[in-house]
Amino acid sequence: MNRQERIKQRLFDKEYLTKQEWWGDDETILTSDEVRGLPLIVRKALAIRHVAAHMPIELKPDELIVGVPTMASVGFGKCFPEYALPDELEEAARWGFTPKSVFGHHLLNYETVVRKGCSGVRREVMERIATLEGGQSEKTEFYRSVLISLDALRVLADRYVDMLLSASQNAPDEQRRHELRMMARVCARVPEEPPETLHEALQAVWFVFVLCHSTMEFIPVGRTDQYLYPFYQADIAAGRLTKPEAEDLITSFLAKFSERVHMNMSDWEMHLRDEDTQYNGVDPNFTTTAGTYSNDDSYNFGTSANHWLCNMILGGVTADGEDATNELTYMILRQWAYLEPVVPVMSVRLNKKTPEALYRLCADILRNGSSEPALYNDEMFIEALQKYGVSARDANDYSNDGCWEVLIPGRTNFGFCMLQVLQMLEYMLQGGKSLVRGAVEVPDVPPLSVWESFESFYQYFLYLLEDTATKEIRNRLKTIAHRAKIAPSPLLSAFMDDCVARGEEYSVGGARYNMFGTYLTGFANCVDSLAVIKKMVYEEKRYTLADIAQLTRENFAGQEAVRQYFVNRIPKFGNDDPYVDDIAARLLGDFSSIIDRLRVTEAPGLILGEGVATFEFFAKWGHDVGASPDGRFSQDPVASNFSPVHGADLLGPTATIRSITAGDLLPYMMGAPLDIEVNPNEVRGDAGLDRMVALIKGFKACGGLILTITGANREQLLAAQKEPEKYRNLRVRLGGLSAYFVTLSKEMQNSIIKRTEHSL
Repeated sequence: MNRQERIKQRLFDKEYLTKQEWWGDDETILTSDEVRGLPLIVRKALAIRHVAAHMPIELKPDELIVGVPTMASVGFGKCFPEYALPDELEEAARWGFTPKSVFGHHLLNYETVVRKGCSGVRREVMERIATLEGGQSEKTEFYRSVLISLDALRVLADRYVDMLLSASQNAPDEQRRHELRMMARVCARVPEEPPETLHEALQAVWFVFVLCHSTMEFIPVGRTDQYLYPFYQADIAAGRLTKPEAEDLITSFLAKFSERVHMNMSDWEMHLRDEDTQYNGVDPNFTTTAGTYSNDDSYNFGTSANHWLCNMILGGVTADGEDATNELTYMILRQWAYLEPVVPVMSVRLNKKTPEALYRLCADILRNGSSEPALYNDEMFIEALQKYGVSARDANDYSNDGCWEVLIPGRTNFGFCMLQVLQMLEYMLQGGKSLVRGAVEVPDVPPLSVWESFESFYQYFLYLLEDTATKEIRNRLKTIAHRAKIAPSPLLSAFMDDCVARGEEYSVGGARYNMFGTYLTGFANCVDSLAVIKKMVYEEKRYTLADIAQLTRENFAGQEAVRQYFVNRIPKFGNDDPYVDDIAARLLGDFSSIIDRLRVTEAPGLILGEGVATFEFFAKWGHDVGASPDGRFSQDPVASNFSPVHGADLLGPTATIRSITAGDLLPYMMGAPLDIEVNPNEVRGDAGLDRMVALIKGFKACGGLILTITGANREQLLAAQKEPEKYRNLRVRLGGLSAYFVTLSKEMQNSIIKRTEHSL
């Protein structure tokens, strides 16, 4: 086997099946009065350096890029050295925060990593310190924390230099000895100094990524084909690197993201404590359940327990607006497809200048069983970002993070809230009560008899939506400054534009753009439910609102015929039916108007945007809500993201695309992904590939934002349930990420099987 084959075999036969060891549960830096007397942000930086100096380090067979993050990761708890004092912890707790309240969803500027290195950033910091005058102690503390964080990267790299040199003495053959010595030389230079080769650039990026993720900063890697391409180009031109050697480097780099993936659900160690399970920054006095996360640790939602919240995005345009596709775009995408991973989450930006070859490569990968890449409509996002105040060059350079949220690399402080619109509808029908939790959560909801017309019903729904959104935004902005007082991010800030220049941490003034997403959740179920109420109650008058309330309260018990009528006879979102699509378009427009008002009254200076999302939590969101008028049973999953209800879209993908683009999506630049499934049997051969490309281009032409396609059929999924060992590499899209199907809970698997397969 060649290197790439050996690496892939190692991932599937060893890494994915080996229970990982924990480190960091009981570490502390509070070992002296001198340390305890330091400013908190400096102590946080010392804790980062402590991790770099003491975390386990590993060397994997055949790899060319080294470094493995600790188990502090999404779904695996957050272990980090103790650095905060009791009074600081107490004050933070009043605002709902802990030292572990790092948010993630922030993309540092990797151009800074590969162009300046730590030494370049360090020089800038020292220059800024030299200009400080008295009375600027906070800036001094910030700069000191940045310097310590940069030192931490050097400490980590030096440890790998020693390990590699030692390993080279016992290598099995001269080729591996040569490789290990070369890797030691690379680690001796980066990330301290700016890289000079592709190998050095990859290792520099990875070291920064490793230390960030090992210290709870769950960051993506951004536009890798853009900031790495100059190094590839120079290496090829100088004869330092052949294309097969470059492929080996890229494969080794991509494989690193999968070394903390674990496929055996029974071995997942959540390591959650009470302080970790709260959704940090939510004050119950300022929000309603409809807008918050809830916790049910006994319920396995099968979401991201083997996922790192890590995105990579390729293609797009340059800062000047020219096509950005290059050789690395194709190489990275092909090597990623070969490895069949679930991380990094892969996305591709497409536009009118994108070569046909990239369209066809994406379509080919998707039809052959991958659930990625996610496909972004450049024209829509670039226009929307500029509309909200992002410069043209920065808008052209957009990237993504989290599940698919759009942001500007190295220049964005990001936050969001979720607005469970299906829950709000339940409150209206049940007098403010949650059917699942059994408590009145919204007081003073009027009696059903008040709403004598659909218009009056809908207007109260909008009132509830605006009231909830207002409280959510107000609460998050009220608490945001308190997060940085207990969980600052000096390492991340070191590589965020403007932080060093301003002497401020990225979340409290350092970032150039402050973005906040407001996401509608349970959208399709809510729209379908509104259609049922409009037609059955107000137009045909077959039922009263009280009847609908009783049916949902009793979970349609003994009323299956009625439920089936609601499911099958009332128009459903996703079928190009104006009756329900008009409701969807109206809700989108009305919510945009709400956010326009709140942008003025609650968030001046903030890029406040809209989106439609469940992320991967469509089962969890459904678990929080009782039966709904669209015929959905109590606690069943809701539709994912901006997609139709599972099984309701019966007329194929073209009809679905027409439905989701019936309204104006330009304000929804925070993301509104359409998730669809395509039967791979329908897209075989050249003709099938042409149909896939046509589908993608049609989505773009209609004004869609993000398209995700899963190319697995029902038979494959059912077979994987019966014989999981034969389908270890079968991947499915969960809303904002992908997962190996066999690692999901049975409920999640069944929900995915239930999705409609579209014929092209």
